[in-house]
Amino acid sequence: MSDRIAHLDRWLAHGGTCHLIERGHGASVVLCRCDGGEEVERFDTTDANVIAWVRRNSS
Repeated sequence: MSDRIAHLDRWLAHGGTCHLIERGHGASVVLCRCDGGEEVERFDTTDANVIAWVRRNSS
């Protein structure tokens, strides 16, 4: 499991949410708080495994 996916697993396990903003061959992953959806973190990735994980687990 990649470090990014482990980070995302922990984020969701603690009540946060995430979603994708897809761009061409990559995407931005946006992590939001559980109480109102305020954006806390965002990172760009071209890792197909991370993108697929977020698609399966996003809110």
